[in-house]
Formats: sequence, C-alpha cells, structure tokens
Amino acid sequence: MTTTVLSGLSEKVFSFKAVDPPLTEITPPQDRAFSADPEKKSLLSAARQVKHLTPYIGTEIVGVQLSQLTPQQKDDLALLVAERGVVFFRAQDLTLEQQHDFTEHYGIQDRDPNQVDPRHVTILGRGGDIRQYGRTGSGEYHSDHSFEINPPAYTLLRVVRTPEFGGDTIFTSQTALYDKLSPTFQKTFEGLHAVHSSDQYFLNAVNNDVKTFRYPVRNEHPLIRTHPVTNLKSLFYNPSFVIHISELKNQEAIHTLNFLREHLHSADDLSVRWKWEPGSVAFWDNRVVVHRAVPGGYNVEEREGKRTAIYGEKPFYDPKGQSLSEWKETHSL
Repeated sequence: MTTTVLSGLSEKVFSFKAVDPPLTEITPPQDRAFSADPEKKSLLSAARQVKHLTPYIGTEIVGVQLSQLTPQQKDDLALLVAERGVVFFRAQDLTLEQQHDFTEHYGIQDRDPNQVDPRHVTILGRGGDIRQYGRTGSGEYHSDHSFEINPPAYTLLRVVRTPEFGGDTIFTSQTALYDKLSPTFQKTFEGLHAVHSSDQYFLNAVNNDVKTFRYPVRNEHPLIRTHPVTNLKSLFYNPSFVIHISELKNQEAIHTLNFLREHLHSADDLSVRWKWEPGSVAFWDNRVVVHRAVPGGYNVEEREGKRTAIYGEKPFYDPKGQSLSEWKETHSL
C-alpha cells in the first residue's frame, strides 16, 4: 500500500508495539545552579575571554576546557546558562564518555523517545526543501520533546564533524519573547495551558522507519512558565509540538498559536546564530530556549553531533515571578 507522512494511517502505525512504558512524573534533584556563586568567579576567572554575543541570549567562553571544570565551576556554568540561555565553547577535547559524566553532574539523564543509545542522541545533518508540502518540522523551532511530563532542562550538543558552511543552529530566548509582549498580552497568556503532543513526531518516525520506543503522549504545560532558579517568567511555546490551548475555543487557539509563531519567527533581535566547528559545544537551558537547525545547502553527511540532556522539573507558573526587564533592574552580567 502507498502511505504518506501526512495521513499518518499506515500498517506500520497500526502494528507498532512500544518497547518502553510511558514516562511518569519525577522530582529531579535540586538544580545545580542553586549551588553556584552568584558572581560565577570560579568559572569566569578561569576563562581567557567571556563574550556576550547578543544583548538577550548567547555567551561564548574562550580558554576553558569542559573536561577540566571543577564541580564549583560546573555549578557556576549552570547559573550562567540559566541567565544567558545558551553558552558556547570551541575547540573542546571532551570525549563521549566525558560528555556523559559531565551531563550527569547536573541531574538525571533524559531520554528522547527516538533515542537509540540510552545515554545520548546522535544529531545528523538535515537537508531537503523545508518549504515543500508534506515536510514537517525539519526547519522549525522547537524545544526538545516538550510533550513529556518532565521536559529536558540543561542540554549539551557537541559537534564531532561539520561541513565548511551550512548546518548552523539558531537559538531564541523565550524569556525575552515573554518580556517583549505587551502587558496586556502578558496577563492574557498567564494562566493558560498549551497542549504539547508527540502525535505527529511519532507518526513521522514510524512511517519513515525511524526507531522509536514509546507511544505518543500529550501533556498540558503552562503557556508562561517560571524558571526555578532565576524566578524569571518565560514563554513556553513550541511550534513543533503545541497543538492547542486548553482554555480557548478552537478558532481562538488557532489565532493565538499563529500569533505566537509569528512572534517567534520575527525575533531576530532575541536570537543568536551559532556556526559550528568540530569540537564546538553549545550548552543551553531547554526550559527557556527554543532552537532550530538551519537545513539544506550543504552535504548532510558531513554534520554529526552528540546531544545529552537531563530531566527538568514539571513546568510551573509562579505569578510572583519577574519579567526580564524587572530582573535587569537588580542584576547585571
């Protein structure tokens, strides 16, 4: 029989048997950023240079090897990532085993539904025309598997090989996305809940013979969430996985989600674009950052990375949290 990704209804789907049970909520260990020095002296004093790449997101640390960081420096790094969204390093000597050990410092190892190796995901190049009908998600913004009850928190991607050009990744601050909303929209969105679904993710995997281990799930998460360490309010929107807003009627939700996607895709001023080199590392906070790999225009076989992540807390909203503008009145980086 002929099947398509869009239909989702195929013999492959009906005959699928999950290997792993669905995930249940956990309470992860206390965020390592709580053990950081607020000034991050141990980490920053070891660096040859610290470069903030944009006003809102992205810092590059030069002259530091992740493989040699002390526990205190790792904790300081967690706080910097929580505040800046993503921190970059180049020319790292980190091995795969060291990457596993590094990630375990921050909590319990997360596992993607399609993750073949239980300890990491292998990230490959993406090609094709993302504008073609039937292509879903290959060039879209996302935070990694936000449909889980405990979506990932700190996430590390180490690129092993990369083409001379192409394959960049764009990271956008959801903390800044919330901050740039009008006060009226901020209040309107606070208290709403987005439905995050892995249905299409699951169907695409099964129909295209991609190994997947769990049945699809749906979970509701606050549309505005609060970071447990910084107490900052952040948009928690994911165009790849959010299908509805629970408190709204159908057309209301459709128009709201269309606005949020436009708000995200027009956020060049709230984004940083990272050009990879072999040995480059990005360490980001999946709770408050969305990202997209820029596909096409290069030999996809030349791009490979290893991604590790830890479970975050179940997303929550605290009305006593602060906006980024409020936070900056008493903090500086």
